[in-house]
Amino acid sequence: MPSLAARLLAAASLISSAHAGCSNGQWTDAYCPERCYVDGEGAAVVSCGSKDGDQCGMRMSSNSHVGQGLHAMGVKAAPGDGVATTFYLSNNGGLYDKTKQHPWVEIDFEIMGHQAAADHTKIWTNLFTGVGVEHNQMITVPFDATAGYHTYAVDLTDSSVAWVVDGVTYRKEDITSLADVVAAVRSSAFQELVSVWGKSSRDAGEGIPEFREALGILDRNQNNFPIHAGFKRAQQRSADAIPARIYVLRFSLARTGQSRMGRSGFISSRIEPSSHCEISS
Repeated sequence: MPSLAARLLAAASLISSAHAGCSNGQWTDAYCPERCYVDGEGAAVVSCGSKDGDQCGMRMSSNSHVGQGLHAMGVKAAPGDGVATTFYLSNNGGLYDKTKQHPWVEIDFEIMGHQAAADHTKIWTNLFTGVGVEHNQMITVPFDATAGYHTYAVDLTDSSVAWVVDGVTYRKEDITSLADVVAAVRSSAFQELVSVWGKSSRDAGEGIPEFREALGILDRNQNNFPIHAGFKRAQQRSADAIPARIYVLRFSLARTGQSRMGRSGFISSRIEPSSHCEISS
């Protein structure tokens, strides 16, 4: 018969497993809840456990839907090659339709650790319309996005979408010619989502060549694993506290379905559960 100490240890392990993850009344873990915990300051901390893409990251989605307004998230990105930390809005549950049979609208921040330097970070922003049509653009912010938390926000009106970081608008798009985007905004069809995911040289590549080059591969990540990203989800509910936008650094019209970097392919950055995940019910 197991000793009392062994039984207590087993019970503690079961309790810990039962409470793994970052789901709460406002958010639900989509997969791999064991890769997320809430720290002492209330941030959801997500781990990338190794240089194997199957062991890297998870996704969460909001339990409510949003439309017009400023939607914000405090984010500290995971560092190094091959890993992306994302905050985005989507009207199809956050999934990329690889079958190219169903239209959806999605607005992304993709923060790649490979693009972070001590004094700046290049961040991939994207707007998906129609059936996988991209309108992507790199923005550059004046800080290391992996060194601390910064506030990333999507500002939606019935005529425009803007990508705002720490109160500064870095990109703004006119959406009046994009009927599906306007409809999604007006009907409050978007969920808010966050994720961490990674790719190694052994994993199938994701996205157009420019995206793959910007992401890098986990094999070349020089950090000690596990590496982590953090999300301050409380900022989702306190967007009004974000400073007023100061100026617009970039403005371009998304009228033709062509991205500024060229639309030679599609990104599927919504990594799905692997056999290594303990899928929650």
